[in-house]
Amino acid sequence: MRLENTLRIDQLLPSFAPMDAIGYHALKMQELIRSLGIRSEIYADEIKGELQGRAQPFATFARSRYRPHRYLIYQTSTGSPIANHLINRREPILLNYHNITPKEILGRWDIGIGMVVGAGIKQLSVLREKIIGAISVSEYNRWCLKQEGITKNSLVAVPFIPLAQQSIDSFENRKANSCSNWLFVGRIAPNKAQHDIIKAFSAYLTGWDHDATLTLVGSISSQKYADTLEQLITSLGIQENVQITGPVGDAELERHYRKATVFVCLSDHEGFGFPIIEALNHSLPVVAFAQAAIPETLGTSGILISSKDPLHVAASVAMIERGNQLTNDIRERAKLTVARYTPEAAKQENLTALQSLIPEMTNQS
Repeated sequence: MRLENTLRIDQLLPSFAPMDAIGYHALKMQELIRSLGIRSEIYADEIKGELQGRAQPFATFARSRYRPHRYLIYQTSTGSPIANHLINRREPILLNYHNITPKEILGRWDIGIGMVVGAGIKQLSVLREKIIGAISVSEYNRWCLKQEGITKNSLVAVPFIPLAQQSIDSFENRKANSCSNWLFVGRIAPNKAQHDIIKAFSAYLTGWDHDATLTLVGSISSQKYADTLEQLITSLGIQENVQITGPVGDAELERHYRKATVFVCLSDHEGFGFPIIEALNHSLPVVAFAQAAIPETLGTSGILISSKDPLHVAASVAMIERGNQLTNDIRERAKLTVARYTPEAAKQENLTALQSLIPEMTNQS
């Protein structure tokens, strides 16, 4: 059989980077597709670091001719030249939707980034008629697509999450720490609202624990926002208690999860919130702002708060760190939440979704 007459499923994404949730998800999707004997390549507009060689430049794809029996999965999270190119492609297009942050959230901190994501929303509306189906990583994301008029064959499948082999019963070991160690993992970007975490942590230092620490782990998406965070830390006089690590490898990330006593997420917008599940998998209590997809992801496995008032956040952290019956109940519910997002569950849900959208796959499984 000629290669061009065989089923092929390729993925396209704006950025393919180490320690990135969408990049990891794309790799696992490729692994799943290839396990069925289906050819699958990843093309990215930007390929970073150690992932060089795991994907091909988008320019290579852009020069390629139409292939029958080839399906394209667009991993969507921001504006990209890829979307403009896909408008003129003949191959069937699927969205794997990770959500696009509203430009209003980003633009007031970094106009440039706000313009990029604003373009992404406009591109969705243009692609709408070309899309044969969509797989969202959360019900919230499916709802967002609906607001953009994308409802045809709109499905939900849990994302692939790099869950370490970690006992969920190790919480008591953390209580031996003499001080509170706050942790947040996520890109340094306005929608992650690290500025609100810093303000709440400062209140906690003053009212509860003078020796507490805050660690913010993640690469910088907005240098302007990163500079603002540094200025805020200095103005509050808490430089000795706060660490911004930048990007880290797997081993260092694991150390941060093990050292932490609480995971605090005050994001204004998340399409899912991968690190929340990672934190639960490490027996880490979670305090999170109930916004966007966070209530869906966390459920009753942590404390959801409706206000980001610094004292309210600090008091919520103090409550969950006491190790009382509330904490014990939350830990039990966390086990069920983590089980929902195992690699096996993600593989089955994504396979079912792909087979529903690409009938030809049923002949390959």
